[in-house]
Amino acid sequence: MENTDEVSEALLKIVELKTGIPRGEIFRSNRKRKFVMARCLYVNLLHIYTDLSETEISKKIGKDRATVYHMYKVHDDLISVDKHYVKMFEECSDKYVAMVCTAKYMLIDPAILMERVRRAELEIKELKELLTVRLSIQSNDELVTG
Repeated sequence: MENTDEVSEALLKIVELKTGIPRGEIFRSNRKRKFVMARCLYVNLLHIYTDLSETEISKKIGKDRATVYHMYKVHDDLISVDKHYVKMFEECSDKYVAMVCTAKYMLIDPAILMERVRRAELEIKELKELLTVRLSIQSNDELVTG
């Protein structure tokens, strides 16, 4: 498992990039919608992708635990009514998952990856041949019964 500091930093960077709001602005006491959404995204991504407690999350955002619980509620409300928020949350989540998956594949020996690609190419070739045979049999059957 990755270090929670690394995960939280990666998630914060993703939220920054997706929302266009610098990290310093995300945690300011500002109730404008875009700032609330950015904080909500970050808190809920932390909740999903780390095992941090509400107290630990509250320290990361410089707020109290009640704010973290409130962000969970705001998230649930936004998910049910705001398509834009849903899209932002899914994009941030997808970006993090893709980043983690890419990093894991970077740890695999390139020779193993090349062997997987070679086997996949062989399988594709075999499937194409089977499909061609199947289609030609089907075409002949249609001509005979036609």
